[in-house]
Amino acid sequence: MEVNIQSVQGVCSEFIDDKGKKQTVSIIVSPLKVTAKEEQSKIVVQTGCNLWKSCQNEGCYYSMAARIKPKS
Repeated sequence: MEVNIQSVQGVCSEFIDDKGKKQTVSIIVSPLKVTAKEEQSKIVVQTGCNLWKSCQNEGCYYSMAARIKPKS
């Protein structure tokens, strides 16, 4: 089996900067990790955005802000 995985350049209209302002920015979404599960005949690809550290959008899957859990 051959699998071709590539980065994709695109536009994100949900980027929120450190001042809380929503902007439309150019991004690159790239594969970060590929895991093969032979027992299930399944391949899992984890992807990431190049602006994940600087985006403050808590609702974005790629954003660091979404991964930080508030202290209880």
